[in-house]
Amino acid sequence: MTTALTHLSRALTGVLADAARESGHRIDTNTAPAGLEWPADVLAASPNRRTILQVAPPAANSEAIRAQTAQALQHGLDIVWFTPEDHAPPWLPRVPAVRVTAPARPGEEWTAQAAVQRLTADACTCGPAWGHGAHRAWAPPEPVHLAAMLADLLAGRLVHATVQPELPGRRFTAWARNHDVRAEADHLRTLAADTRDLTDAAKSSTPYIPLPEGRPAAPLGRLLEAARRWARHKTGVVCHIETASADWMAGGLVVTPSSRPPGSALPPVTALVRPLPHIADWTSELSTIPVLVGSPEEYFSLRRTAPAAAQILIL
Repeated sequence: MTTALTHLSRALTGVLADAARESGHRIDTNTAPAGLEWPADVLAASPNRRTILQVAPPAANSEAIRAQTAQALQHGLDIVWFTPEDHAPPWLPRVPAVRVTAPARPGEEWTAQAAVQRLTADACTCGPAWGHGAHRAWAPPEPVHLAAMLADLLAGRLVHATVQPELPGRRFTAWARNHDVRAEADHLRTLAADTRDLTDAAKSSTPYIPLPEGRPAAPLGRLLEAARRWARHKTGVVCHIETASADWMAGGLVVTPSSRPPGSALPPVTALVRPLPHIADWTSELSTIPVLVGSPEEYFSLRRTAPAAAQILIL
């Protein structure tokens, strides 16, 4: 297996060099740029940018990958890692990287797997009490031809980053197009700046209880599954989710541990899922409990009235 991967890695290096050259870049191969202690497989240079295209060795060490990435960035070099492994290695989401697949037949193109994400706009399913319109979300990353992706990457049309780290946006661990990143940033800033009160119609509507019969099941199902995983990680025990019973829970869903051993420090309530913003009383116990939501839109609807110390988490 290691021998096969080594052959694939060598072939991939040639493919990267050819694709970078065809996109109009000057190419150096197997050369250590000034300041680096290791050779760059491919160094693609344009008048205003230099990018290392590095093929990770089989079973690469995560710490070594991250150290080399940091060193390149410190010397003003962009770096992108490539791997032909069948499964995503643990370092893949931690550095700018692409997992690729060799063509099945001669003459076909290499493919970048799960490489590029798109920003989508979906109709809001949160109910009238939330009043925030469409949801922006990142679609699952899609495969693309490696040569086309590399041309966009070297031209700066693709970025690999956390969307607006100062705002509670979606994280993506693949690549996204610049115009989508800007659209997400503008959308989040609009939400953050919008301090209008919820409409009278929403306030007077029947309290919206997020049960499957009241909204499409799939979005709620994803959030509840994420809430269970989050609660299990936080408490170390399996947690249940049920309809809230106390007024301070504001019509949300309550997450509770399935068991509390004698002497346990676990609180009786682990978290609250989607309390309703127009009846949330942040002077109650609500301010001391983590609140779990499924989108930036929900986050900002609650954040408008929540105290600064309130824990509102997007899953």
